[in-house]
Amino acid sequence: DVRLACSTNELDLRVSDTGTGFDVESALKSGGMGLSSMRERVRLINGTISIDSKPLRGTTIHVRAPLAPTIN
Repeated sequence: DVRLACSTNELDLRVSDTGTGFDVESALKSGGMGLSSMRERVRLINGTISIDSKPLRGTTIHVRAPLAPTIN
């Protein structure tokens, strides 16, 4: 499930599934690039990311990022 919402000053993205899930802390410590790369990319746009996953229960990734004001 992918949900994308936008307000005047913020983008809100939520991606979730009901798949096999995983242990987030173990994944971060494993040295893989996937989660670390996502966190770094979100940090570069001054956003926040939360990752909620549990083995056999699925995963939800929630990203919030500020939108730059438009200049006329």
